[in-house]
Formats: sequence, C-alpha cells, structure tokens
Amino acid sequence: MTPLPLRIESLSFSYPSLAVEDQGGFDPPLFSDVSFNLAAGETGVVLGPADCGKTTLARLLGGLVPRFTGGSLAGRIRVGDAEVTAARPWELLERIGLVFQDSDAQILTTRCDTEIAFALESLGMDREEMGRRIDESLALAGLSSFRLRNPSTLSGGEKKRLLAACLLAIDPSVWVLDESLEELDAGWKARILGTVEGRGATRLILDSRWTPTLQEVRGTFAVLAHAAMSEPSAPAPSDRLRALLAAEGLTPGGTALALELPRVPRAPFLKAEGIRFSFPGPEAFSLQVETLEIERGTVSALVGPNGSGKSTLARVLCGLAAPQAGSIRLDDGEGWKAASRGELTRRVGYLFQNPDHQIYLPTVGEELALGLKGRGLSKSRVDEMVEEAVERFSLPGTRAAPALMSYGMRRRLQAAVYWLLDRDMLILDEMDSGLTTRDLAAVMREICRRAACLVLITHDMQFARAAADRIIVLGEGRIVSDARAGSSP
Repeated sequence: MTPLPLRIESLSFSYPSLAVEDQGGFDPPLFSDVSFNLAAGETGVVLGPADCGKTTLARLLGGLVPRFTGGSLAGRIRVGDAEVTAARPWELLERIGLVFQDSDAQILTTRCDTEIAFALESLGMDREEMGRRIDESLALAGLSSFRLRNPSTLSGGEKKRLLAACLLAIDPSVWVLDESLEELDAGWKARILGTVEGRGATRLILDSRWTPTLQEVRGTFAVLAHAAMSEPSAPAPSDRLRALLAAEGLTPGGTALALELPRVPRAPFLKAEGIRFSFPGPEAFSLQVETLEIERGTVSALVGPNGSGKSTLARVLCGLAAPQAGSIRLDDGEGWKAASRGELTRRVGYLFQNPDHQIYLPTVGEELALGLKGRGLSKSRVDEMVEEAVERFSLPGTRAAPALMSYGMRRRLQAAVYWLLDRDMLILDEMDSGLTTRDLAAVMREICRRAACLVLITHDMQFARAAADRIIVLGEGRIVSDARAGSSP
C-alpha cells in the first residue's frame, strides 16, 4: 500500500523556556495532539491567528524544528515513507518543500539562477539537467529576464515567485506554503497554485485569514488556535468551521475594515510631479509618474501587479529614494512648497513590506522608545507613551524580544513604532500580510487616530475597497488608473 504523502499523528510541541528561573524547562505547548493527513494531490488549508504555531508547524514538517531550535516534541510526522524526525533536512529536499512567510530569511545567494541552483547542487544533479530545470522554473515563475538579477532588488512578490521557482526546480511531492501567497498579485497566486496542482503535488497552505484566493481552493480546511486544531472539513468550509473563523477573527474584512479620519478635514498635503526614477542596469525597473496628489483626510489604496513599482514609489514619496527628475511638494495651508528628502522623512512614514527591515533592537521597549529620544521628553513620559503603545497594539510587553515574536506580532510592533512617531502621512506596504482580519482592523483604527492621510499598498482588492476611498493602479512603473473606491479602477 502506497503511504500517504503527509501524515501527522498526535503532534505536540513546546519551545525551550527562556525564563531565567526555568532553565532547562519548556514553554506551554504551542499545540497539542494535532493530527491530520493529506492524500496525493490534495490541498489542505490551515488558518490561525499570529502565535498559534503555523510557522512552527511548517518548520516541523521540514525537519528544521526542533533540530535547530530545541524543544519538546511528541507524536509522528511522516512524508511518504520517511519519518521526518529521524531524517536529516537535506534528505527531505525532494519529498517536502517550504516557502517561508519571510522571503529574505530563505534567500541565500546574489543571483536568481544561482538561488535555484543551490538546492539542485545539493542533490548532486548534473549540469545539463540543472540548467534545464533552472530555465524551466524561471520561465514558469515569470522571471526569465531576471536570471542575473540580485534577489535583493526584487519586489516582495517577485521574491516569493523566485522561491516558488526553487521548489518547481526540485519538484517535491509536498509543498508547504507559510503565508506565501500574501505578496503575490491575484494572477500569480492562481498561476503558482495551478502549476503546483498540475504537477500532482500535495499542498498545505497556512494563512492568517480567509481570503478570496482560498475561496477558490478545493480541499480540506481547519483552524489552528489555542493549542488545538479543529476537525478538518471538506470539500468546502462547514458552518462549524465558519463559526470558528469568525470567533478567531479570520473571516474576510468587509465593512470591518472601513476606515475614517474623522477629525482631519480634506485639504491638500502632497503633490508629486514629473517623477522619474530608474535603478541601474540595462533592464532595470523605471518609474515614471506624471502627477500624484494626496489629500489630508483620505485613505488611498495603491494596487498593481508584482513589480509594477508600488514600493519604489513609496520610497520616493517618503524621501528614502531621490528621483532623477521631478519634484515633491507639501502644503501646510500656505500653498505648495518644495520638500527636501529630510523633510519628507520627517513628515511621511513608510512601513516596509518586511517588518524586519525596520526592527533591530533587542527589546520591544527599546524599539518603541528609540523614535522618542531627542524630543526633550522626560524618561517618565517616554515610559508612559511606550506602555500606551504596548497596550493599544496588543504587544507582549516591553521586555519581550522582537526576534522571538511571530511575523504578525512584529507587524504590530512596526505599526506601534510609527504610531509613536506621529507622521502626517503613512504608507503601509502590505500591512495586511500576516495579520488576521481582527488584528488588521485594530491596527488600522489606531493608526487612523494619528495620521492625517494614509496610503495602503496591497494586493487584496477586498481590503482596498473596504478600507480606502480612492484606488490608484500602477502598471510597469506608471499610474494607469486613479478612481474612487466603489467605481471600476
């Protein structure tokens, strides 16, 4: 009898305790007595809030945990005929492949083609077959022209496509996608999932909320929360599962994400004209924006395919990148005035797509307090403001280490930092990634208390239409549409 591609039996796991008084002990179980199976070619979807253990589950399946982290593990994980806990990670390469939530934590080389070659070399593949697989997987991921590009220059969605290309080249029998679809535009989500399905691979999708993409998935669905997993339902979410999704704040956004800036009257704030920005290189991306105005009291959504220039435009608007041509002006009620890059960084905040690019201090308290230094505030006032931010953004405490927090919680910390910085305008790049609908709504409400205007970069059109009153569409570095939400952009 052929073994199931993925079989998990009575799985329980706890990380080692970091408490000084509990050396050698373990934290409470992250999950306990979890069991589920996936048949050949089947898709399983597991949804759950931040810190419920989705990423840990993915890394357990890949043999990375507890091998490299320590911890107390009970139960069995089998991929095909291999016992994961007894196998070395490289022995699992052709059996199970992971695409991490944080792309930068998984990319190792400085060229797209060598990134794909890295694992193939580990398999001892001959050069001719390796070259064929690299060419094929780059084409399938729409990255053929990027083969010599440094992955660090790719957009967030393009990095996810590169990681998908790496797995397409290896062709494992089981794919584990840990919130890997969030930064992909709708077309590429469907294309990647369709390609994997066409190869007959078994798929496990881990996500923080019910999205339009998941509505199209045919498979089994379960919720992981409070150290337990619900009974999987199939072929579509049952009434019981829908109730669990609602209870954990994992349902679609809808009107819960409608935002208002009620105390800020509409008025001009920022105007960009004739913007030209190009990265170096003969085939490098080029941004050309003729005119863009942002008003106080508005929420704008910036949407478009992967690589269309959304994050690049954000960097120009906040002063992180200097355009080669054009101007950016600000209006404080006395007419438009040219803004220097320094003034833009003081007035416009940009929350990066990857929160780890903006979080680097050892504790939550130090991270929150950093931006308050130099304002002439007393220590007691700084401490008071930090504690307020911890409470408002549901952070684990000032002594908590960001490096040990979940991706979604690091997103909340990132938002709390900018809430304290109190910028006039905030650009939120893929803020909906890694957060439940409930957490996202809570974060956005707090941000709206401070910012005079918001720009949301997202691939989730449901979120864009619910949260924004204006939708700006970018394509190939240009604004191709600018419409009020509710009309067709």
